[in-house]
Amino acid sequence: MAEARLEQRPSAERASLPPWAVALAIFVCALAVDAHRIGSTLPRAQFGDEWRYIYYAKNLLAGFYSPHDRIFLCNGPGYPLFLAPFLALGSLEAARYANAVLHALALFYAWLILKPRVPAPWSFIAVALLGLYLPTEEFLPLLYTEVLCFLLLTAWVYHGLRAGRGVLHTVVAGVCLGLLALTKVVFGYVLVAFLLVALLIWRRTSAARWRAHALAALLALGLCVPYLGYTYQLTGRLFYWNSLGSNSFYWLTSPFPDELGDWYHQGWVQRNPLLRAHHLALFDKTSGLDRDPNLSVVEQLRNLSTPETGDVFAEAARKNVREHPLKFAKNWLYNVVRLFLDVPVTVRGTPWWNPYSQSHLALLAFSAYVAVRARRAAVGPLPAYYPLFVFFGLSLAAYSLSSAVARYLFPLVPIWWLLACHWLGRLASRGAASNEPG
Repeated sequence: MAEARLEQRPSAERASLPPWAVALAIFVCALAVDAHRIGSTLPRAQFGDEWRYIYYAKNLLAGFYSPHDRIFLCNGPGYPLFLAPFLALGSLEAARYANAVLHALALFYAWLILKPRVPAPWSFIAVALLGLYLPTEEFLPLLYTEVLCFLLLTAWVYHGLRAGRGVLHTVVAGVCLGLLALTKVVFGYVLVAFLLVALLIWRRTSAARWRAHALAALLALGLCVPYLGYTYQLTGRLFYWNSLGSNSFYWLTSPFPDELGDWYHQGWVQRNPLLRAHHLALFDKTSGLDRDPNLSVVEQLRNLSTPETGDVFAEAARKNVREHPLKFAKNWLYNVVRLFLDVPVTVRGTPWWNPYSQSHLALLAFSAYVAVRARRAAVGPLPAYYPLFVFFGLSLAAYSLSSAVARYLFPLVPIWWLLACHWLGRLASRGAASNEPG
């Protein structure tokens, strides 16, 4: 069986320790390094979106999520649920250090994913390179969703490669996807598309792996039902994940020739002359500044995050697409490039050579090398890879339809890197792999 082969070494070399023991050693080393990296940045003030996750965590501890009088649904409850115990204990610094545990667990899983197919020295190098992924330095000390999602998708790769071989792998894969969707709501839409694809392929092929992935996706959606029921109760809207998606799409549809479809918050609109000329009237209306010029930034954000404000941005975006379809197509192409390289941008001033472009260009080059070598050797990926490729592709498609930044790719990097390494390991042992049933 193809899946069973995933557990076999590509050569006669045998590790002196079982894979889980080596993985545990990697976990301990990574934990120590990451804890030091985080500790070197402390103490630190709240940064960027941290206030919002803390706000929702406090609400959860008080027994609710969004206020009822003015609905405020910027993001799903996954990360606030993670933060809530730390807030209850009064230690946000402990929550920052918890990122070290999450990241080390991801590397623990990475070793278990690679070791069956890739020789030990190369597995160590691959895991180390994943641990040194340049943008990680930015997110390790932050109370952001990225490191948690990095772990969830790495764990999903491990259990997804084994889906169909036992109920436990299917259940854990489903839990990972459910928590992922509750943490980054864009994956809620990806999840539905992935479920439909899995059901369609399972019906056509009767492949056990696709049946297992369909069941895992169904379980994941089931875990999201309480949140979606709550948002329906608040808004009266079915399958309502958050209120910021239309704002992001609005920026992607910008019809102005000197804009590139990248997102900016209302502070940029107020301060930058170009953005001010193009967008100030709409943002003053939706933020409430046209009614009260002295509104605080938090009050502006709450006004910008209601379902009704989302409707305003959605209508403006649809109008832009109808009237300027070619400009939208051009913005979309810029957006795909920006998802990988964090550039081009309109006024933000991001340099072309940045941590994302450095890392992702190297990944693209490595992936191209693996693909060319695989084509020449006529060695395709294992069938167990296909659901993971589909999920990765659907995720890229979903992100391409919002005003993207390369930060969005951060949680997907484990899928990209580990499957490329896994495939290269198969190529290195293609003599044995060519005899594997598909």
